[in-house]
Amino acid sequence: MRVVDARLAPRVLDGARRGLVLALTDDDGRVGLGEATPLPGFSPDTADEGQRALAELPGALGAIDLPAEGAATALAIQRALAPLSSRLRDLPAARFALETALLDLVSQRLGLSMSACLGGHGRYAEVQVNGLLTTSAALPEMLERARALAARGIRAIKVKLRSRGEEGFTRDLEALRALRREHPGVELRLDANAAWSLGEARRRLASLAPLGPRFVEQPVAPELLHHLGAQDVPWAADESLALEGMPERLLEAEGCAAFILKPAMLGLLGAHALASRAQARGLDAVVTHLFDGPIALAASCELALALPRPPLACGLDAHAGLEAWPELRIPQLREGGLIAASEQPGLGVRPWTD
Repeated sequence: MRVVDARLAPRVLDGARRGLVLALTDDDGRVGLGEATPLPGFSPDTADEGQRALAELPGALGAIDLPAEGAATALAIQRALAPLSSRLRDLPAARFALETALLDLVSQRLGLSMSACLGGHGRYAEVQVNGLLTTSAALPEMLERARALAARGIRAIKVKLRSRGEEGFTRDLEALRALRREHPGVELRLDANAAWSLGEARRRLASLAPLGPRFVEQPVAPELLHHLGAQDVPWAADESLALEGMPERLLEAEGCAAFILKPAMLGLLGAHALASRAQARGLDAVVTHLFDGPIALAASCELALALPRPPLACGLDAHAGLEAWPELRIPQLREGGLIAASEQPGLGVRPWTD
């Protein structure tokens, strides 16, 4: 298979954020889609850097040897991208777009869903999504939002702890107690967004233990997480996974319960490989978006369906940022807080015509 044409469509979103849609055409006329939408202040790369790379690199791709079966697809794409690795090393969003578009093409040619190409046949059919709340909202608003999530059938809720200082943590703790009283059976996850010191994390995790959270994401700064150790509440790694050498440390770290995988930060194939390693060590995996657009969200859903064993409920629910994009059906998102593979070969998303 050869890529004979590459087109890039920039999109201006809300504020300073920009998205890039990559469309690759193969020698049979099929079109594979990818998306790069770096999040300013969070992503290590920018939309300008991604645009320059994606305008140049697809033309440097050689022939891609099609695998005989879907399970070898990732290796075929890795080999095809190997000559471009130095250019893509610090551009995870661009890598995500290029890997997604190539995997979409190969999956279409093989007549398989993207998840089947990544993970092979015989995978699980569905993955639940988790809901998202934040303590920056007033308590009545937060509880009303939780009721709406429960009414949709969502059984896992992640709460971002936005308050700062001891008084702020006390307020967050009271809000979480109210949430737990009203929803005693929900799976509760918390996210400290790397805001605590090691000492604060140890004290606060002990205070949170009576609420029974599944884990607390990224309690401390990315470079410190492997020093936290086993605590009263398990913890999960998010931003730390993007640091060189840190995933290896965290695979061995006591207290680490899960890896939170953002393909927009790790690349599609990198996130799949890291999730596979984590699950092999007995850790849980959660796939989540970076408030991406519809193509990247669809690709992240396919990734969640392609892991060696089912992930926990994933952060792949529709989000408000999608309103900045043209309306596009994401076939993986289903009613009842579920995602399932597209019923079409490849990603199953077709581009809009504006």
